Amino acid sequence: MKKTVVAAVIGSVVASASVIVSTSAIAAEVYSGDELAVNVYGNLRARYETTDNNVMGADSTFTGEGTEIGLGMTYFLANDMYVNGDVLTEVNIIPESGDGDNFGDSVFLKFGSVALGGNFGEVRIGRMSAVQDTLAGQYDISWEYAGTANIKNDWSATDRLTNGIQYKYDMSDLGLTFMAQYHTGQEYDGINLKNEVEIDQAFAGGVAWASDFGLGLSGTYTYSERTKTDVKYGGDDDTSWTLNATYDIDALSLAAMYSDYDFAGDKQTGVGAMARYDLPMGLGLYGIYDYVDYDTDNNKLDQYTIGADYWLNDSVVSYAEYADMSYDKQSSNGNTFQDDSAFTIGMRVYF
Repeated sequence: MKKTVVAAVIGSVVASASVIVSTSAIAAEVYSGDELAVNVYGNLRARYETTDNNVMGADSTFTGEGTEIGLGMTYFLANDMYVNGDVLTEVNIIPESGDGDNFGDSVFLKFGSVALGGNFGEVRIGRMSAVQDTLAGQYDISWEYAGTANIKNDWSATDRLTNGIQYKYDMSDLGLTFMAQYHTGQEYDGINLKNEVEIDQAFAGGVAWASDFGLGLSGTYTYSERTKTDVKYGGDDDTSWTLNATYDIDALSLAAMYSDYDFAGDKQTGVGAMARYDLPMGLGLYGIYDYVDYDTDNNKLDQYTIGADYWLNDSVVSYAEYADMSYDKQSSNGNTFQDDSAFTIGMRVYF
């Protein structure tokens, strides 16, 4: 029972780490007693990347960004209840500057939260993964480049909640999971950050269903209010909703997503799909398609991603990936709507 609780809690906290990696592969039990369990988890990342126009990444660069180290502590209480505390930090172990003093190379707190759980579900407060990040976008199995149609941002409360309250309830016998979140706001008082969107408050909900015959379905909805009106599009709130489907049959995996967004008047629609085939020797081959219709800006994006990964064991994976993105119309400012292609080869070690 206790091991099941700890595995479920860690799986919930790191749900967005990878749709391929199992919970058992990314958690090491440091201490286990009748009243306390301590787990360390995370991953080390290193890869080489090259791009044509530096849009999808950096050109001719080695990087270790995205490396994560987490610590989880769970206290077991009476009546099948528990209290969990979890912290996950992210760091670039191969900083581009060579000394790690750039803003992009710094260590930052990705997640940090405490929770009370039991037969009634789980209530969590703190910094955590958003509902959309947890329950949507299963088609994005890429290691680096895909997922463009699954538009997620901290400022729209669709990627990460910096000040959140969450309720989650699992009905494992029916394969159902329910989630609801409230974001208390993210404001940069006294800090002059140009073009930074401040959240007044946000609400989100989602439901996921997993069958016993390979089919999975999920849907999410997020609404957030800004502290200021957007100067370009004229709105002051953001809405996002997604519909997702997955299907696994033997070595073949399929997934698709439909999404609709309205970012303060900037309306966008996304479609994503993937197919993956796993060979017996641990080699996986996959292809992913992303489509985004920028309705307000009268533009469209097509992105194709192909890749292969090889698992040396349950915790070590190497991969190679190529992606190409193209717009109907490229912007003249050189900053938005720019075509690009990218290639990367890398390795991750999970613990």
